[in-house]
Amino acid sequence: MKLKKIRLVKDNYTKLVEPYKEEALRELNNLVEINSVHDETTVTKTMPFGKGVDNALEYVANLGKRLGFNVDRCDNYITELTYGEGRILDIYAHVDVVPVKQKDWIHDPFKLTIEKKIMYGRGSADDKGPGIACLYACKALMDAGKLGGYKLRFLFGGNEERGSKCLEHYFHTMKKEYPTFGFSPDSDYPLIYAEKTISSYIGEYDVDIPCPSFDFGDALNVVLSETSVSLNIDEKELIKEIAVYEKKYKDIKIISEGNRVTFVGVPAHGSTPYNGVNAGLHLINFLGQVYSLPVLEGIYNNYVDGRGNKFKGSYSDKVFDGSTYNVGRLSYDNKKKKLSIYVSFRFPASYKFEEVIKEIEINTSCKITPLGYSDGYIADLSSPYVNALLDAYRINTCDFKTKPLAIGGGTYARESKNSVAFGACFPTRDYKMHGNDEYFPLDDFYANMQIYAHAIDLLGLLLNDETKA
Repeated sequence: MKLKKIRLVKDNYTKLVEPYKEEALRELNNLVEINSVHDETTVTKTMPFGKGVDNALEYVANLGKRLGFNVDRCDNYITELTYGEGRILDIYAHVDVVPVKQKDWIHDPFKLTIEKKIMYGRGSADDKGPGIACLYACKALMDAGKLGGYKLRFLFGGNEERGSKCLEHYFHTMKKEYPTFGFSPDSDYPLIYAEKTISSYIGEYDVDIPCPSFDFGDALNVVLSETSVSLNIDEKELIKEIAVYEKKYKDIKIISEGNRVTFVGVPAHGSTPYNGVNAGLHLINFLGQVYSLPVLEGIYNNYVDGRGNKFKGSYSDKVFDGSTYNVGRLSYDNKKKKLSIYVSFRFPASYKFEEVIKEIEINTSCKITPLGYSDGYIADLSSPYVNALLDAYRINTCDFKTKPLAIGGGTYARESKNSVAFGACFPTRDYKMHGNDEYFPLDDFYANMQIYAHAIDLLGLLLNDETKA
């Protein structure tokens, strides 16, 4: 893989972070080696997200202590690292990662493998790599006497990938104060100033499918990439049906072993389902064609474009150009004859959740059960703290052309107030977040340390200025 190098201006921040690069890389390696996928089988009252996530939260707690921060495990929902007193600057990163299918990776997902200056591993880009880069930027400022006069709260959460219950607990159960300013190193440069409302719902259909019960999908914000089911069909006839389907739908891979048929798609982030291939939708479409069940083909047609155009579900406004729908989980109850699709739905913040859900139910002709939602936001691009972040990026990269972004993806910033997402992904890069062989270039990791050091320093000046903070 050949990537264009991110070229930074060499200045005092370059010198500031240089001594910390080797240690930061070593700590990232240790953190990536912790399998911190949510594990329901090990969830307890004291480990709300399972043992793997708890191990990662404990690791950053011990790291924080060694680096000189005060540490609070926050009921084991979040590891809070703090330094100083006064107005609050929050930084939000997370240690939990999305599930992996290890057989589909070239590299070991839970080992930081470096090849030709590219780091491979689950969490290398989302969000362990950016989190560690930002943490060591703070450490460099601390040791230089540039971190102070305000209260820094560096929060490592354990549930960002499954609804951000960690920050919900932090702000609403523990009643922690919202920050004066905040940012999350969990998205794109130069800055995310607006995010769509993110919601989810279950669509239920009464349909008699001549197959066993099934349940596929681990996370709603990931395109469902593999499904498999046994069918009571003659093997030769099944092979014919597969051949017919593959001829018509060339984007899906189908594997048959006797009477068992497996659909292999392409994973992608739930905010961009059209970048993946949904194996779940193809499975029910195949079953619809084999068993002459138009309702199944209708579900496929409604959701395959990922935008809701088929059922008039594409909402747009002055900031956002549309909506997205990702079927991340699929289940069928053979006894109740009920098919359920679990959908991550993202739409412009100017629309009301209750109103659009009613329209979807009417236009898709199914029972809709809302699972909840998180309001989007639009930040003021003229505010001093937003401009301080933009200055840090632009001055260090000399990129004055790339504009702040409005996105469909959800970041930690939306779970707080007075906060935006800032980095750590550079324009034109595809880091395969949530996909196989997720990666983060080593140069990008080090570049982020410099940019974040500059940004935090600038925000500190604002926080210490009575007239601007």
